[in-house]
Amino acid sequence: MLETVRRRVAGASITGIAAGLHALLKLPNGQTEDDVVGRAAEHGLAVEGLSSYARAAGRHSAALVVGYGTPPDHAFTGALARLVAVLTQR
Repeated sequence: MLETVRRRVAGASITGIAAGLHALLKLPNGQTEDDVVGRAAEHGLAVEGLSSYARAAGRHSAALVVGYGTPPDHAFTGALARLVAVLTQR
């Protein structure tokens, strides 16, 4: 996931992979959490904006919380391709 997003989505970055079952995906400039979460849902993806975890609004960059757990390889590859499509459409 880290390498795919790094290569294909300009301005995005991922942190927190080593922490466990979720990663934090910082959105490229100009993209909002609400828009990306909505577009992701249209592609069958369930992601959440970081703001839903924050105590105070506006204290963080626009980002997604992406759960990755231990999906089978065939499911993860397709979901990652759809996420990249969501992040690169304007």
